[in-house]
Amino acid sequence: MEINCFYDEDMEYADIVYIPKTIFDIEELQNNFFRWLFDKKNDHQYWVIVNGEKKMCKYGTQAFIEWINNTILLESIEKSYIIKENSKSWNSKNMSLIF
Repeated sequence: MEINCFYDEDMEYADIVYIPKTIFDIEELQNNFFRWLFDKKNDHQYWVIVNGEKKMCKYGTQAFIEWINNTILLESIEKSYIIKENSKSWNSKNMSLIF
């Protein structure tokens, strides 16, 4: 299935991603991603470190896709991927996530 991922308040531009239909609850998936992303126990490349301390995360759709593929879809042959980035031509019938 295709999902629209928005990063702007106006929801004008979206990254369009493919997520296998084996994943049913997209909002729960996003919440689990955020729990993982902002858990300071997790060492990942998206942390912004100031004076040796994890202060915030800088991430985009690719981080979400990598997390899905490396956790939820680890054993799956079918993987998630980005179809289009920063596109004005997104389908309003697709499910949407706001980051």
